Amino acid sequence: MFTYFLTPLKGVNRQKANDDNRLLEKGKRLRITVEEAYRLILANGPWPNISLLQPQCERAVQVIACDGALDRALAADLPVDIVIGDMDSVQNKTLAEFLKQGGEVVEIKDQESNDFTKAVNYCVEKGQTRLVVFGGLGHDLGHEWGNILTSVASNLQIEMVHDGKSIRTLEKDISYSIEMTPGEEFSLFAIPFCDGISLTGCSYELHQHRLEMGSQGVHNIAKEKQLQLSFEQGALVMIKSLR
Repeated sequence: MFTYFLTPLKGVNRQKANDDNRLLEKGKRLRITVEEAYRLILANGPWPNISLLQPQCERAVQVIACDGALDRALAADLPVDIVIGDMDSVQNKTLAEFLKQGGEVVEIKDQESNDFTKAVNYCVEKGQTRLVVFGGLGHDLGHEWGNILTSVASNLQIEMVHDGKSIRTLEKDISYSIEMTPGEEFSLFAIPFCDGISLTGCSYELHQHRLEMGSQGVHNIAKEKQLQLSFEQGALVMIKSLR
């Protein structure tokens, strides 16, 4: 069973998300608090089994498909609210059906960024800080790195999920409590540096530490059921297996 970002990762954000009333109402119907609310992005890379993906889509306050991913989403009967991209790969008949269902099309012709970047920028503009992404990894190495670096540059809390693994970008000035299983491995990477890291509940604890880009944070091991993590400057990425 997959356990995603919203369950094991709880942060106290000092800047509240700035969502519109429609999304807040959906959150109320789902009994989701503001801190738990997230958007889900469907990129056009590999997805997990639809039976695993469906409940994650239904729990999200908004589901965004990146261009051609809309074809696959509608074919699988996944709920999608918005399609974003330059619309060069989605089929016209899919767009027509999506509009008929009341979906929103955000067409952005900018060729300097890919459709995933367009979707992330849209979320930045809307003030949403928590994203879960499927299809952003496992395609080709160039796209993977581009999507990871886009996530880091956004300064949002983003979890990219693929093949039982999770890559999370974390925000500074947030106190995280991350559920773990004692003995579980995880890795932390700074891009390009991270200052003021405090980390407890693991074999290699850190106290106001500076982490620089490299292998220093590879293969730490949880000793407690929760990690306590915060940092003050820079960008931090966490990689772990999903339970």
